[in-house]
Amino acid sequence: MKLASALCVGASKLLVSLAVLAAGFRAVSDDDYARVVIAERFVELPRLDPSGTSWLPLPFWVYGAGLRLLGVGLGAARVTAVFLGVGAVLLLLAAARTLGAGKMGAVTGALVAGLFPWSAWLGAATVPEAPAAALMVYALSTLATATLRERALGAVAVAAACFCRYEAWPVALGFAAFSAYDGARGRRAPLFAAAALALAPIVLWLLHGTFVHGDTLFFWKRVAGYRHALGQSPPLLERLVAVPRSLFAEEPELWLGLAFVSPALWRTRYFRPALVSALLLAFLAAGELSGGGPTHHFGRAALPIWYLVALAIGHAAGERWDHGSVRRVRWLALPVGVVASGWLFRALVPPDFPDREAAVRVGTEARARGAPGLLIDTPDYSYFAVTAAFGRPDVAEPFDDHDPRRPRPPDAFTSAESLSARWSRRPGAWLVLSRPHAELASRAGRVLMKTPEFALVAPVPAPSF
Repeated sequence: MKLASALCVGASKLLVSLAVLAAGFRAVSDDDYARVVIAERFVELPRLDPSGTSWLPLPFWVYGAGLRLLGVGLGAARVTAVFLGVGAVLLLLAAARTLGAGKMGAVTGALVAGLFPWSAWLGAATVPEAPAAALMVYALSTLATATLRERALGAVAVAAACFCRYEAWPVALGFAAFSAYDGARGRRAPLFAAAALALAPIVLWLLHGTFVHGDTLFFWKRVAGYRHALGQSPPLLERLVAVPRSLFAEEPELWLGLAFVSPALWRTRYFRPALVSALLLAFLAAGELSGGGPTHHFGRAALPIWYLVALAIGHAAGERWDHGSVRRVRWLALPVGVVASGWLFRALVPPDFPDREAAVRVGTEARARGAPGLLIDTPDYSYFAVTAAFGRPDVAEPFDDHDPRRPRPPDAFTSAESLSARWSRRPGAWLVLSRPHAELASRAGRVLMKTPEFALVAPVPAPSF
């Protein structure tokens, strides 16, 4: 029966991931492509901190392993993302059972958690939010048990999440506090070990900041510095309401479904997970007020809370079903209605996901034609999509990385001479140019491909292939 439940949940998640990709979804932001580029670099040059930035390392280790196994490229990264999305929902199924849901309630909760809009998108995107959130929720579920084995698994889960996303850190603190409390109350030393394991990644990353970057809180300062450079400084009141507004407004159907959950459920096995979730909310609010919160799409950080709510909805529906209620159809309609209304709401208010298909197409063409390297001209961060599709980030670089924290480089497109001077530093590279600059480059090279957005230009004489 457990295998049948896992197959049902896993197959459903796989189908919804394939469906959103078939419908045209590719990425939540340019960060998705930037992460693929870093993973591709990691395959060529493995190191403990693949990004060298504020991004935590575990996702790059996992994606690097996936690219090593499947081959370097954007397609392999997407296969890895879908695989991780399926793994995340299976972990949520285990969390639902640990929280006391029966077979029907656990399957229903995992399906709701895997199918609501933000979960569907993040489960198919090349970002770590879905697996990290599932690890957090599984760790929280083990707080509802007194079993040492389950608590140890929870410690491993939240420790892994702490090396993926910073919002796992307050979850680890809450997990460690409850584990230490249980250990002191029951005189069980292994629970102190579980608490220490949960906090170990935080300590290690702070030490990494101190000794490698020369600043213990380097990650927070980098995020805050980036937001400041972007000029994102809304008024205090707006920052105060930003977290609760996004939490409730971006997935309102989940909270409507929560109204059918018995208060007794929250007072029992869900009490501790809910309490730690409140700590996570306080952490996110503090980050928003201090300028160190997410720079875009708050839903990424709220995913663990939405997952927990989805499991509670499934748990409640499953209890009514298991008790043989004469109104089974009504309770079965609850999770179906939650997911359906979520997608209807998103049809009316779609998120502002970037369209980088043109950039991916030109990067793929350059790879297929055997370009020895690329110099990339884009009006925004879409050069990451070109580089990810090209698959060789060590020989691809942008004319301008558009980082607001750094001064802009000299404009290489003021004249044919300035372009030639810039090209001469990478004489073998091919050019990927935005169409406004394609005419200038065509005087010095051979245009191999044109799209409405980009042109691919090779030096003259063009390399044989």
